[in-house]
Amino acid sequence: MPLDVPSCRVALLASCLLAAPPVVAVERFVGTAYRGNDNAPVYREVHVVDTTRHTVLFECPDGKAFARKQLDVEGSPAEPDYSFVDARTGYEEGVEREGATRVAYVRRPGSQRIDRPLPEKSDAVIDAGFDMYLRKHWDAVIQGGVSVAFLITSRGRFMPIHISADDPKNGNRQLTLRLDAWYAFVAPSIVVTYSESDRRLRRYEGPSNIRDARGKPINVRVEFPPSERKDNVAGNPFDEAMRAPLDGRCAG
Repeated sequence: MPLDVPSCRVALLASCLLAAPPVVAVERFVGTAYRGNDNAPVYREVHVVDTTRHTVLFECPDGKAFARKQLDVEGSPAEPDYSFVDARTGYEEGVEREGATRVAYVRRPGSQRIDRPLPEKSDAVIDAGFDMYLRKHWDAVIQGGVSVAFLITSRGRFMPIHISADDPKNGNRQLTLRLDAWYAFVAPSIVVTYSESDRRLRRYEGPSNIRDARGKPINVRVEFPPSERKDNVAGNPFDEAMRAPLDGRCAG
């Protein structure tokens, strides 16, 4: 029986399309950090995100990177494993798996790494996972607030955090993350502002991953303007972020 050439080509093309890996959209957005009401930039955060990865480069105002954070958001976007390193001092922290156990680790300048096993927690939030948690539980948050277990990585402990929402204003909504305990007055709150229309982060106010000369997290206001956000980024932005030398020496 003679071959039906056009049909064979269609079948071959279909099989290739089915075998090809799906194209994953990559998003890139940039935030500029300031201290309080000071309008002089302290550093920039360059975020590259897809459905499985989230990489952040911390850059000096002159564009040189000095720190990097990698998050594995596949599977548990609100409580990712992650690693952070500040090349200026050698400070490191993160969460990783050791067999069946997850550990929070920290290495301060001139010290050995300290690992602390983490207990299993429901509704847990780790580092930048708060963004995905807020998006997923948006309705519950704005209707009365929710409480979650937020990881303080440097202490290796989950702390009770209550998230509440203000009324919308000018198309944005402000959310406050505050310790849900009697000693909340001794700890800083985190305030985040989201656009109502797309639920994207517009501003972050609170402690940073970046630390000062004493090793304490600095408090910052990070602005994420829509003009600095791009969808479907071409090229290899993750590779570029990983290859960037961490040789910036800005103050922070």
